[in-house]
Amino acid sequence: MTDYFIWNGVDCRTKGIHVSELPPITIPLERSKQTNVPGRPGSLTQLEGDDVYDDMVLTATCFIADPAQIPVIAAWLKGKGTVTFANRTGGHYNARIANQIPFEKVLRGNPHCSFAVNFRCYPFWYKDNVSDVTITTSGGSITNPGSVYSEPLITLTGSGDITLMIGTTIVELTDITTGIVLDCSLKEAYLGTALMNDHMSGDFPVLKPGLNAISWSGNVTQVTVKPNWRYL
Repeated sequence: MTDYFIWNGVDCRTKGIHVSELPPITIPLERSKQTNVPGRPGSLTQLEGDDVYDDMVLTATCFIADPAQIPVIAAWLKGKGTVTFANRTGGHYNARIANQIPFEKVLRGNPHCSFAVNFRCYPFWYKDNVSDVTITTSGGSITNPGSVYSEPLITLTGSGDITLMIGTTIVELTDITTGIVLDCSLKEAYLGTALMNDHMSGDFPVLKPGLNAISWSGNVTQVTVKPNWRYL
């Protein structure tokens, strides 16, 4: 297998970059606090919450044969975006380039330069090319195949006052004209460019691993879910 990474949709090989070592598939560290209790062996672990993990720094070690490519590479490897590694295809991490990138000559008199790129990744791996799920009848369901809860994008078409139930979360929607979008990742409700947070009460739903029931009361034509499946 040829090692490579794809940053914001661009394969590193198109920039003349060869990857000598990819980061291993890594499980993020669960965020917790350890407290030593007097008179008790070991420590007491207190989790910050369910499925709360720290970022991961995943490093790709690379080299280039043509130092003339350095300005192009430096302009490309910056900022934030998505990264896909050759040892975990079919999905991506949301990441930011987290380091200065020194280009070091491998051997004196040899034009090859080595460098490392540190990707500071959000702790979940997101599956690519997942189809939206459209439900037209109250009482349907959606199954999360991932290993952690997902934060979906929910587009509801309907009008009036609506009660939407997803899993164990109940959302009250009021004075809806044609519909509303619930962005459960950004924690924003809107339609087009108009914010509609004041038309919603309750928590933004998540889709837990396994079966999630979806039902509603009120005038609803359909609910379309972009599920954003993710894994550890």
